[in-house]
This record gives sequence, structure tokens and C-alpha cells, in this order.
Amino acid sequence: MTRSRVLEVMREDYIRTARAKGVYERLVVTRHAIPNALLPTITVIGLEFAFLIGGLVVTEEVFNLNGIGRLFVQAVSRNDFILIQTLVMIIAAVFVVTNIVVDIICAALDPRLRLGR
Repeated sequence: MTRSRVLEVMREDYIRTARAKGVYERLVVTRHAIPNALLPTITVIGLEFAFLIGGLVVTEEVFNLNGIGRLFVQAVSRNDFILIQTLVMIIAAVFVVTNIVVDIICAALDPRLRLGR
């Protein structure tokens, strides 16, 4: 995904302009192409991490591991509603924090996102 995005960005006008100004190819790639190509990749990594946290229940049950997912299944089987609510809030908080971190990283890489317009 990153490679295809870099190849797509390398055909943009601002890359052509940087090359025409005489900027070294290494600087064109590292300062212009890579930050713009990483935005979709970082977004996908953040979403996949959030889905990974959500999939802990299945993974821990299949491989018989102890963790939050197994605790969640045991709480459901015992009708422990307070523990269920707590675990749902923890998973939701991890999901929200992951999305916030992804947004902050994307804003640091793309100056257009810093303006908030």
C-alpha cells in the first residue's frame, strides 16, 4: 500500500516542481513524497490496531489464552454486568485513543490538516 501510494505521489506536480528547482532526489522523496504517502498507511494501521483489540475475545478463546478477551467471555457467562460494562469501556477507550493518536500523527505529517478547515 505504501509503495503504490509513493509511486502515485511521485507523479504529482509539486514533486516535479521540487525536481525542477534542483532539489536532490533523496530530499524530494524524504521531505515531499514520504510524508504524503504515509497518511493512508497510518490510517489503516490505526484502524487495524483498533480491530485487533476488538478481536481479542475470539483469539483468546480459540488459543485458550488468559487475558481481557477471556475475562470478557467469563463475565458474560456469569452475568457480571459491572465487569462487562468496564471491559466494554476499556475497549472503547482504546479505540478512541488509537483514533486520536492516528489523527495527531496525520496532522503532524500534513500541514493542511493542522488548520482544521
